[in-house]
Order: sequence, then C-alpha cells, then structure tokens
Amino acid sequence: MSHDTQEPLGTLARRIFAAQQRSPYRQVHTHFTKTLRIRFRLILDLGRIESFARRNAATVRRERGISIPRQLLLLLRLAVVERVDPGSYYAHHLYDAPLGLGEIAHYLSRTEMKNGLYSLLRLLRRGDPNFDLVLTDKLAFTETVRRAGLPIAPIFGVATEGHWLTAPLPAALEGDLFVKPVHGRGAAGTRAFHSIGDGGYQARNGSVLAARDLLDRIGTESQRHALLLTRRLKNHPEIADLAVESLITFRIFTCMDANGTPVVTHAMLRALCKLEPDWHTEEEFAAAIDLESGRLGQMCSDANYAPDAWWDRHPKTGAEVAGRVIAHWPELAALAVRAHRAFSGRMIIGWDLALTPDGAMLLEGNSDPDTHFLQRVHRRMIGRSPLAPLLRHHLHAAESLLRNPHT
Repeated sequence: MSHDTQEPLGTLARRIFAAQQRSPYRQVHTHFTKTLRIRFRLILDLGRIESFARRNAATVRRERGISIPRQLLLLLRLAVVERVDPGSYYAHHLYDAPLGLGEIAHYLSRTEMKNGLYSLLRLLRRGDPNFDLVLTDKLAFTETVRRAGLPIAPIFGVATEGHWLTAPLPAALEGDLFVKPVHGRGAAGTRAFHSIGDGGYQARNGSVLAARDLLDRIGTESQRHALLLTRRLKNHPEIADLAVESLITFRIFTCMDANGTPVVTHAMLRALCKLEPDWHTEEEFAAAIDLESGRLGQMCSDANYAPDAWWDRHPKTGAEVAGRVIAHWPELAALAVRAHRAFSGRMIIGWDLALTPDGAMLLEGNSDPDTHFLQRVHRRMIGRSPLAPLLRHHLHAAESLLRNPHT
C-alpha cells in the first residue's frame, strides 16, 4: 500500500511506530517503569487528563471561553483517538491553533520517538564508521570529542565503587569544580563547588569542605554510581544576566540530510531552575533561537502552560530575552555541526552546548532528545519545521526497512 509522501509528519511517524511494534525491530525496554508506561499508556493518560485539566482548564475557560466539559472531551480525544499526550492541548495551545486538534497531525510526541523511532532511524546509519560511538558514557564521549579537536571541559578524575580510578592533580583543584555521573543525562546528579581560597570549597547548600574532604566525599558517593570531576564552566558575559549560579545551555538539534550531511534544524536557549537554589522551582525556561539571525523569541516554561505564560523578560532575573541577539550564534551552530560529523553514526542528535568566556563548548549529545518541549518553545510542530523534510525522507527509508527486515 502506497502513501502520499506529504502525509502529515506526526501521522506518518505514529503509523510507522505502530508497524515497528509488530516487527523484529520493536524496542524492548528492560526498565520496568518504561515498560509500564507503554503497556498502560491509556490509564496513565487518564491520570494526566485530570492533572492538566485541574491546573489549566479554568484559566482557558476564563481567557478563551471554552467550557471545561468541552476541554475534557478534547483531552480524551487526544489520548484515545490521536494516541498522544493529552497535555499537548495546553502545552501547544491547541485551543488557539487554526486547525484546533487537527494540528496534532504535525506533532511528534515522545512516545513514538523515544520508544522506537530514534532507534529505528539509527539503524539507517549502520554502515557508518562511527556507528558504535556512544553518547551516554561521558568518558568515552569526551575522548571522542577531544580526538576530533572540539572544545569540551577536561576531566580531572574519575571515581567509582568507592575509590578514585584517576585522582585529580593538585593543579586541577585551583578553581571552581563540577561533579557529575559518568553515565547520565542532563543535570541529574550534578553538583557545583565554588572555590573560596585556602583549599576550601563551598557547596550550594552553604557547607564548606577542604579539598581532601571533598575528594573523600566524592569517592564515597561513587559507591552508588561512577562520578567524574571537571571544571565548573562559567557563562559568557553576553548571557551572564540570564542566570545566577547555573550554566545557561543551548540545545541544538542536528539531523543528517539525504546525503549524510548534518543540518541544524532547531535551537533554543535553556535555563535549568533546579540548579538555582534561590529560584525555588524545578521547571525549565527556554527561548527559541532564530537560525538565521540568532535572535531569541519569548521565553516559556516546561511546567506553566497558561495561555499568557510567555515572557519578554526572564521570569527570575528580569533580563531582556525576546529580541536579544546571540552574537556567538554562528559559532554555536558550527560547533553542533562539527560534533555531529564526529558522531555520524546517529541520524538525529540534540546537542547541549555552553557559551563560556573562552567561546562555545560542548557539554553532551542526546541520542533521543525530547521533542515535546522543543515544539512548545518554537510554537510550531516539528511537522511544520525545517526538520520535517529531512525526517520524512528518513522515515520512509525506515518504513522500507520494516517491510524488508532482512535486507
């Protein structure tokens, strides 16, 4: 059966994902909670309907005139008929979209991407010499990046199973330090320590440790999971007013085109509130970056979905956001493309970069980057974005792979 090549991208992705679940390429999760989420998706979505409606329905009724029963009906349709996260109704302002729920046909959800399509798309790169390179192991990732001549923070030492495999040299302990898990993503399990002189370090909670005590503490904590010690990076003066303690990051999506050349398709500036102890919130703020000019759009949150939850100024620091031009944007974009060339065994990568006083620097690469918040920040579904023609091409190739699994 043939399909129109202009089938809406979201519809195409969910159709291929459904076929993947009946194929030898079905992704099998060993993680118990992920398995539960897939098998009992509808039950979980019913709970999400209640949660999102409780937080947002009254506001949408007041500001958009849509009754709460009507909203509940639309949320239920998203979960049962469209089989997407019902929270998309509020996150992507479907009550304002010209097509209403019809816009969901262009939406790429976490479900199909993270639970199957990213791994399926990767199989299309099987012949690439960098196919086996990993992104999740920070030691291996750093080594690959340094071998490619790309900028990344140095690793001073690694601790595991209660002791240091490689102990930091004294010279490495002369500035602010940063600790993070060897295996992990994002800011989970990370900690910063500020050098206060005389060999002392202050943690975010205000406690002070001598260098030796700090190393002993990291060694002890490595009994749970391997940890690495690196330099704590600082924000470039251009963006320093967008944070207090934390490092501003740039999430840049790159995707291979039909010829195997990486292309930047999305970019956003991110502020992680969990790393700011005085902001008292776990949410993330982000603003889209125009790919041509480097100009920032309005800032939004990954938790506050109110119709007016868009800000011209940073909600916490008050610094101007909308309209600000990131002068170093060409450098950041070029680094993401160079990094993808080094990890060419992946079809799509979400890069996290920092802009430091020394210039752009790689932090990590995400092999299955989140699409939900990306689409909210850009106020546009991926099916209507620069990623759409690239991904449509690859998805049709993946569909052929499903039809002929032994080729």
